[in-house]
Amino acid sequence: MRPSLYLGAVVAVSGVLAAALIAQPPENAGDAPTTAGAPAILVTDEAARPAVSDCALQGPLDRDGKSARERAAAATRLLAKSHPSLNGEGVLPGSDQGQVGVVTRTPRVNFIDDEILGAMEKAGVTPAPLSSDAEFLRRVTLDLTGRIPDSTTVKTFLADKSADKRSKMIEQLLASDAFADRWAFFYDELFRNTFNADSGKLGFSGRNSLHAYFVDSVRSQKPWNVMARELITATGTSADGGGTQKVDAPANFPVRNIQTNGPAQDTYDNLAAATGTAFLGVNIFCTSCHSGKGHTDSIDLWLTQQGRADFWGMAAFYSRIQMRRQGTAPNYYFLVSDRAAGEYALGTTTGNKTPRDGMYWANGATAVSPKFILTDEVPARNESYRSALARMITASSQFSRAHVNYIWKEMFNLGIVEPADGFDLLRQDPENPPPSPWTIQPTHPRLLTRLADSYAGSGYNLRHLLRLITQSRSYQLSSSYPGEWKETYTPLFARHFVRRLRAEEVYDALSKATGVQPSLSVNGYSSPVLWAGQLPDVVAEPSNSRAIRLFLDAFIRGDRDTNKRSSEGTILQALSLMNDRTVTDRIKSATRGTLTNQLVTAKATPEETVNALYLGTLSRPPSASELAAGVALFQNLKQGQTAATVTEDLQFALLNKLDFIFNY
Repeated sequence: MRPSLYLGAVVAVSGVLAAALIAQPPENAGDAPTTAGAPAILVTDEAARPAVSDCALQGPLDRDGKSARERAAAATRLLAKSHPSLNGEGVLPGSDQGQVGVVTRTPRVNFIDDEILGAMEKAGVTPAPLSSDAEFLRRVTLDLTGRIPDSTTVKTFLADKSADKRSKMIEQLLASDAFADRWAFFYDELFRNTFNADSGKLGFSGRNSLHAYFVDSVRSQKPWNVMARELITATGTSADGGGTQKVDAPANFPVRNIQTNGPAQDTYDNLAAATGTAFLGVNIFCTSCHSGKGHTDSIDLWLTQQGRADFWGMAAFYSRIQMRRQGTAPNYYFLVSDRAAGEYALGTTTGNKTPRDGMYWANGATAVSPKFILTDEVPARNESYRSALARMITASSQFSRAHVNYIWKEMFNLGIVEPADGFDLLRQDPENPPPSPWTIQPTHPRLLTRLADSYAGSGYNLRHLLRLITQSRSYQLSSSYPGEWKETYTPLFARHFVRRLRAEEVYDALSKATGVQPSLSVNGYSSPVLWAGQLPDVVAEPSNSRAIRLFLDAFIRGDRDTNKRSSEGTILQALSLMNDRTVTDRIKSATRGTLTNQLVTAKATPEETVNALYLGTLSRPPSASELAAGVALFQNLKQGQTAATVTEDLQFALLNKLDFIFNY
């Protein structure tokens, strides 16, 4: 594809797209220095600094969420370079002039607004104006379905003058099949669903069945507490073994955490850590090898008070699980069940953990019994260990607090608590503040409690929670901020923060914008899927196209194992959008079915062409200046240009515009 003449003429990109993308701060930019990519351990006493190698704390050390907030603000500043309106100069293209402007008091819809807008009012901070209709539609469609809206939907929505059109659109999206796909993707990520990992090899059948379980759970509105109980207590067959036997999909949660190169206790530890992260939002894995004291003193106040025995008590709930491998590769599977007896035995000296001995053997203890890490509760007499754990977790207020915070982060690009999987449980209550220099962790403690209570009160209904969020004026604030922006406004959510689209969202937006939607084959599926957001895994899929896999990998989709997903920008992403045939082949006007082909074949006027390309690619109409500049290109053809080549150039330019790959 030739370099587009249109890039410099119409698309307001500040500098080269590649340079803008790689200007973003890295994902692991945190408060702590790192050595060779590994997180350092923060302690206040230099003499007491422990060895880095014996700490299993995962992820960047960001105890107050400072790094996460800096990344969100930086991404918004990045887009602002190509969108003058995001810096407060003018309005977003295609927006309603009357909706943009500094307001003193934004109307409130529900208790989310009482807390978010109320906090800004108390702090004397003016929130961003409400988003334009085009801005809202693209944002809410991406957030709820993982896809951009089609041009017909955009035109219809913008033309609708009814006062409740945003609420009606939310309901339409919540009821869509795409909604089930997008939120199954969320659960796939949360539970690290992949066919092959360093531990917990599910195979294609197990992975596919777990993904289908998440799709069915979202579609049928299965409550989150029911899902939690099914996953924690799962028994049965993890995969079909290459045959037709019934698969018990939730069994893949424990199987995913099998550790094959160590004693059984390593698997119990993995399950305890995965349970703490997914269901409670706490990172307890660090205490699997050592006590928190002396290791997490400057990271997590609550973890500092947890010892190895506390972690082992949590892991002991899984000490009676039995997972027996059946069959032969590649069609092996696991039968998951519970033994009648068994405890978490001490005395191991092999595997991935430091020896399980020391003071416990000195006290005569040779095993640890189950004890819930949040309350010290133990199973009732004759109660199944895993059933007891499921009961305790779903009865805990932290269960709903953790989940609503995960969902909030999906929708606002920042959690109320950051990091979202790093709740410090001794820093949650403003009525019982931690000692100085520690601070309360949630930016809005009362809001977090109210959201959790509302979610639990709804029967843990995901659509109820997302309806509350998307209907709030707080969610509907613009990413444009007309006044002077100060970083102290970031924790107040005074504007909506942008994010780069996930790899799958970039690909699906490309498919929708160009009108070209190849079939994506999946290992173990009888028929292909059409959307990258429907893929059950981030590796080996789609199985029929290495080119598409490489395109998706360029946007750092990770592997749900050792390599995390990232929204960091790279030069490879920019080059992929400009040169990859996954992009360039789809904008050829000679190729039947492309949007450019449809426009050229229909002999659309320049005005019709410019409008159609903006609506289909950026989900908004062009501004007056953009329309005039686009039409002028058709009226002033240079040597070698035709209406067809200009149409191609225009869509190429729009696909390479920063706001195409950002959700704002």
